[in-house]
Amino acid sequence: MKKRPICLFACLLICCCLLAAGCRLPESPGGPSSPLPESGASLSSGDGSQSPEEEFRGVWLSYIELNALLKDKNADQAKEALDGVMEQAASYGLNAVVFHVRAMSDAYYQSELFPPAAAAKPLLDSGFDPLAYAVEAAHARGLQLHAWVNPYRIGTNKENAGCNDIFSVDTGGTLYYYYNPASEAARTLILQGVEEIVTRYAVDGVQFDDYFYPSNTSAIPPDSPAAFEKAGYAAYTAAGGTLGVSDWRRAQVDVLVADTYQKVHQREGCIFGISPDYNVEKNYSTLYADITAWIAAPGFVDYICPQIYFGFENSAAPFDRAVDTWAAYPRHSSVRLYVGLGLYKTGVSPDAYAGQGKEEWVGCSDIMKRSVECLRGHETVGGMIFYSFSSFTAETRSPSSGQTYQAEIGRKEVENLLPLLRQ
Repeated sequence: MKKRPICLFACLLICCCLLAAGCRLPESPGGPSSPLPESGASLSSGDGSQSPEEEFRGVWLSYIELNALLKDKNADQAKEALDGVMEQAASYGLNAVVFHVRAMSDAYYQSELFPPAAAAKPLLDSGFDPLAYAVEAAHARGLQLHAWVNPYRIGTNKENAGCNDIFSVDTGGTLYYYYNPASEAARTLILQGVEEIVTRYAVDGVQFDDYFYPSNTSAIPPDSPAAFEKAGYAAYTAAGGTLGVSDWRRAQVDVLVADTYQKVHQREGCIFGISPDYNVEKNYSTLYADITAWIAAPGFVDYICPQIYFGFENSAAPFDRAVDTWAAYPRHSSVRLYVGLGLYKTGVSPDAYAGQGKEEWVGCSDIMKRSVECLRGHETVGGMIFYSFSSFTAETRSPSSGQTYQAEIGRKEVENLLPLLRQ
């Protein structure tokens, strides 16, 4: 890996002159209006880090799945659906659910900062809060509940933006909107959103995934500021800043991550993690997320969970070698390593970017089992998160265009996996 320039965090706070366009924000939430319920299964050591002897076994519950669970439901039906998720997760041998609370700058909880997600709005209007009930339902079954947030992504609905400091990227004729990472006002909005969650809900953690700067290099050239960030970068250099534009972008994300860590740690035992793309160079050069720097120093994350959605026959990155790669990156003693597992691929053909292993997911029915065994063979790997919840049920799979799905293989994969999780 090439040598990377080091951006000192203290210099970021002093030198980075950031945009502050007209965001109309309410005051930061001050705290819960009523006592928070007890937390879930205790994986915490009390300082925001997790007990090293406890394996983390989580599952992502995505906004797509939440939409299916909550749309057109009344409060009683929504409770039944969320109870069902938590019952099933516990029965699988899992101990955490990573709940998608904000995917497109829209909230699946009662927020003063972000508009409600469409599927959750009728429930919220009626007084039912999906996140509050999900926390309660998870904790009642000994599960942790982590709040999954996409910080910068707004999606196709510009009206979801809580701030004027946004930009768009044209992808196939559709405009996708994002918050400007170089905007102080946008960062303030995102941080207040995190604070709103951790002070009002007894979540056990907050997680960002792999959406930082959008991976569209034509819209965001690597060596010159894009249109949406020209004023911010000019102000930075005029104030004496010397970072090139790519390092300056990484500096913006560094500040958000470090500040989020502090917000999350306002609540004792609450932890902050990131689930990045597997490819470290892509994270660094295209998404402007300096993952290896975050895990090598304290004060950025409590855990990292790279998405290693590969089989063992993948030509470019066989699963076991990919895990070895991540296990070898220097990590601070306070940072745990988990691995994201692509349960959604089981029974699906072809795996387009797997080379000679493109048919592995239909030729084998024990990839997930072997993946868990591989992780447990690494002393430095502390757990796993499966993508995603509905993939534990073979009949709910819907492969992408150009792919086929063999439900029997999917069922066998889960049957082979569950005994390991229940040990």
